[in-house]
Amino acid sequence: MGNKAEAKRLMLTANMPCVPGYQGTAQDDATLLAQAGQIGFPLMVKAAAGGGGRGMRLVRDAAGLPAALASARSEAETAFGSGELILERAVIAPRHVEIQVFADTHGNVIHLGERDCSVQRRHQKVIEEAPSPAVGPALRARMGEAAVRAARSIGYVGAGTMEFLLDGDGNFYFMEMNTRLQVEHAVTEAITGFDLVEWQLRVAAGEPLPVTQDEVQLNGHAIEVRLTAEDVPAGFLPQGGPLMRWRPPATGRDVRVDHALEEGGAIPTHYDSMVAKLVTHGADREEARRKLLRAVEDCVLLGVPSNQAFLADCLASPAFAGNDVHTGFVETHMQAALQVRVPPLHVAASAALVAAGVLDGGSTPFALARAAASVALDVAGQSLQAMLRAGRDGWHVSLRQRDGDAPAEEYVLRVLRTDAAAGTALVECDGVAYPLVFAADKHALHLFQAGRAWRFQRQTRAAGATPAMPTACCRRR
Repeated sequence: MGNKAEAKRLMLTANMPCVPGYQGTAQDDATLLAQAGQIGFPLMVKAAAGGGGRGMRLVRDAAGLPAALASARSEAETAFGSGELILERAVIAPRHVEIQVFADTHGNVIHLGERDCSVQRRHQKVIEEAPSPAVGPALRARMGEAAVRAARSIGYVGAGTMEFLLDGDGNFYFMEMNTRLQVEHAVTEAITGFDLVEWQLRVAAGEPLPVTQDEVQLNGHAIEVRLTAEDVPAGFLPQGGPLMRWRPPATGRDVRVDHALEEGGAIPTHYDSMVAKLVTHGADREEARRKLLRAVEDCVLLGVPSNQAFLADCLASPAFAGNDVHTGFVETHMQAALQVRVPPLHVAASAALVAAGVLDGGSTPFALARAAASVALDVAGQSLQAMLRAGRDGWHVSLRQRDGDAPAEEYVLRVLRTDAAAGTALVECDGVAYPLVFAADKHALHLFQAGRAWRFQRQTRAAGATPAMPTACCRRR
């Protein structure tokens, strides 16, 4: 079942609904081109031995097929050691819904409901939830029965996941089987209360499954996001580097965080870009969504670019909240979230305070002075000039673009609290308190605020005198 072509051949003999396509052994271009003409366009080219979106291409017409075959075959050979391809008719704007199955050596096979994994980028999952908001009891029973029947037909033992495409009319089509637990098994654990890793070990030891199908109950709703070290505006390009700050959200109260990160360590580039999973459980989907959005916004990761802000944008989007979800969700609804963002001016002003050494007693490599300074910062492709001076009512920060004609924006910020060792501070502006987390190396200043990480690079510096720290209230001018 680990090979898509063989899996589809087996599933067709088991009367499983499959996406029409070609999964034959002949792999020459002439055969594939002829089969594509019979299937029709648009169609998907997929690596038979692959997964995770590698070796997968959407082809909209016959003219684009030769190049797609060549690139998919090359990528598949590099990633999986096999250039075998299959062709499938493209199902436009479907949901990606999968069924968790479990089978033991005593002939027992059950399913644990479904997961919806439709929010994807580059055909790779980003957000997963259980149960699927598009699946009701009747459809769940039909999909579950088909998955159990298929697993039983091949004598499967252990944990497995049957993956389907679900169209708007409630028709489902088998895509592939993952012969293992998956990243998203945590949401199934949340709504069933079962420890699936323990089950896997017990089944491997020859023990029977601990429950029957009738004893499986789905309680509430769970959602998971994959936190990855990626540069989102650069096309989700994987990143590596030092982990300068890592503060996961508090667990408990229906919040689970799976990770193996350690502050001061490093994120290598030799593995998948996922560095943590954040999972929440609620009485319903909206409660789980709100809890997860808060958990994502409270999670601090500094040192390497990540998809954290993108995840928060997805969870907060009206489309996701309104269940307008399909495999084209990111392309349809999240284009603005894929663009380079310029930080709000109060964040840039706070960064200027850090760069000037105001917030940490001058301990960072960016330390300038504790009273007056001129700091040039480059962030998100924009060059900012910040003038700082201490006043009786707070720190006056004047910001303007170095290459623009726009007038300067002036802020008055009050430093309420700072902890140099922890890299944290509380800054007040316009009567609103903003908690900050920051870290600096010889190349850049990293600042986290309200679920977003910003990277500032200082270009010039100039220092002034050193009066006492102002403590009056703040305002913006």
